[in-house]
Amino acid sequence: MERWITEFLEYQGTQRRSAPATLRAYRDDLTRFAAFARGRLRAEPRVPEDLTPELLAAFAAARSLQKAEGTNRPISARTLGRTLAALRSFLRYLERRGKTTGALRGSLPRVSAPQPLPAAIGETPLNELLDRAAASVREGDVRGLRALAAAEWLYGSGLRLSELTGLTWARFDARRRLARVLGKGSKERVVPVGQRAADTLARYWAALGRKPDPGSPLLPGRGDAAVSTRTLERDIRAFLGALGPNAATHPHALRHSFATHLLDRGANLRAVQELLGHQNLGTTQIYTHVTRRRLKAAYARAHPRA
Repeated sequence: MERWITEFLEYQGTQRRSAPATLRAYRDDLTRFAAFARGRLRAEPRVPEDLTPELLAAFAAARSLQKAEGTNRPISARTLGRTLAALRSFLRYLERRGKTTGALRGSLPRVSAPQPLPAAIGETPLNELLDRAAASVREGDVRGLRALAAAEWLYGSGLRLSELTGLTWARFDARRRLARVLGKGSKERVVPVGQRAADTLARYWAALGRKPDPGSPLLPGRGDAAVSTRTLERDIRAFLGALGPNAATHPHALRHSFATHLLDRGANLRAVQELLGHQNLGTTQIYTHVTRRRLKAAYARAHPRA
C-alpha cells in the first residue's frame, strides 16, 4: 500500500497541483489508514485484495473514537470528514488505475459537519488598531513594521497567509497597485493592493536598508528567504492581541474581515468570490450569514419596534 500512497501523493502534487498543506494532510490521513489496516490484518495490506468495505467501515469507526490531539475529547466531525475525504480521493485514484470500483468508495460513510461562521473582526476596532500601529511603530522596528505590513496586506487584499509569504516583487505591480497571487491549486488571481498596504511595505523595506530584486519575497525573514508562515502567524497573533482577550487573532480572521466588511458595504458577492479566489460561490456565501447577523443585531439595537 505504501507504494500506492506515494504514487497518489505524486499525482496530487504534479497533476492536480494540490497545495503543500493539502498534501501533508493527505499523507497523514493515509498513513494513519495504512497503519490501521496493517494492525488489523497483521500483515502489509495488499492493493486491491485487502481493501474491503468491512475494513473501511472499521477504520471510519475507529477514527471517530480517537482523541483530538492534546485533548481528552473525540475528534470533531470536521476532522473525521477530512480523513474520509482523503481516503475517498485515494480510492478514486485507484479506480482510475483499475484497482478498485466506485462501489468501494461509496461504502465510506458521509459525515455532515456544521459549517462554522467566519470569525471576522469589527470594522471600527480593526481599522483603529491599524491606524494606531501605523502612527506609533518606529521606523527602525523591522519586525513591528513587518507585522503591520502583513496585517495591511491580509486585510487589504483578502490574502491567505501562505499566499502572502509566497509573493515576490516580480508579482507586485507597485505603480498600478496590483498583485498576482498564487492560490490553492496554483490558481492565479489578480488582487488590488491598498495604498496603506503599499506604503507600509515601503516603510518596512526602508527599515531593512536595502532595495528588493524582482525575485525577492515581499516579506523576507532571515537572509533572502521569505519569512516563514509560522513566524508571521505568531507576530500577527501578537499584533491582533491588542484588540482584547475575546478578539479573533488568527491571521485568517483578517481575510474573513476583508470579505465581511466588503459585503457589509454593499460589494457584489461575485466580485468578493473572485477577490478571495473561491472556486465555488457557495464558499463565499457563508459571509452573507455574518452580514445578515450584523444587520439583525443593528436592527435589534436601534429600532423601537425590534
